[in-house]
Amino acid sequence: MDGFPRPKVLVSRCLEFENVRYDGHVISSQIVEDLEPYVDYIKVCPEVEIGLGVPRDPIRIVKINGRYRLIQHRTNRDITEEMDKFTDDFLGKLQDVDGFIFKSGSPTIGYRNIKVYSGMESATVIEKGSGFFAAKILERYNGYPVEENDRLRNGRIRHHFLTNLFAFTEFRRIKSKESIDELIKYHKKHHYLFLTYNIKIYNELESLIKNCFDITIKTLFDNYEYHLKELFSKPPISEYYLQTANTIFSQFSSKVPQSEIEYFNQVLEKYKQNLITLHGLLEILKLYVLRFDNTGIKDDRLFHPYPTKLQPSVDEDRDKDYWK
Repeated sequence: MDGFPRPKVLVSRCLEFENVRYDGHVISSQIVEDLEPYVDYIKVCPEVEIGLGVPRDPIRIVKINGRYRLIQHRTNRDITEEMDKFTDDFLGKLQDVDGFIFKSGSPTIGYRNIKVYSGMESATVIEKGSGFFAAKILERYNGYPVEENDRLRNGRIRHHFLTNLFAFTEFRRIKSKESIDELIKYHKKHHYLFLTYNIKIYNELESLIKNCFDITIKTLFDNYEYHLKELFSKPPISEYYLQTANTIFSQFSSKVPQSEIEYFNQVLEKYKQNLITLHGLLEILKLYVLRFDNTGIKDDRLFHPYPTKLQPSVDEDRDKDYWK
């Protein structure tokens, strides 16, 4: 049922794989572990790649005379040029990639909120940004699915990242084949998912599909990719899921007994009040889709945007014996 392609994901080597963190440790990451059966990882540790040992003195980003430098502050060693050269060489050889999982807090491969200091020891933090290595990736692969390990512990962030990753990967595979027919099927399969994310951008995508034979294939796919990145730049709020659920349910509500209509409205209200999860709402909605719809809504990626086994447990301690 799932039928997902395997994304190629660049990941920090210290997350689950190797003891290459500056203190010689490996960092546990549930999302990296969960994803391993479903993706092909491209592992990298920029600091080790330029010859820094394990363990090693920590490094930091320092702003000196308006320029950002990467420095081992205890030894005052400046490794900016070495890191820039490695990054440029690495990206020049990097082939297909669909997404990125960076290491939180890393001055090289950190995604956001990386501290920039005014100097060496006892210096103050003057701003925050991305790590040296990560910043160049974000520039070159603008709009690709990107997250970092600490943020991916949050359920909403994890759900959005996985949804984005698998939708984007599937699109890239279709784009590589330049198949208009496959793109039309892809668009239809993501109808309600895209509609939930952003109605305005969905309409832009819909317009491209309707006029797909009036423009060149390159223009079609380039424009579709541009809007797809724009669509996934921000996850939908709960109100948008409510609107989509109402839209779907209304299509066959005439077939539903009045008592069940009232029940479903109560379910919507519970979701609105944050008393049931999004997955709970969608499971109940899908039950009605299976009962009353014959147009194929059940196959929409709204209901299964990524492999089912990647959905995290709602309550990991559900069966824990607190009374033992």
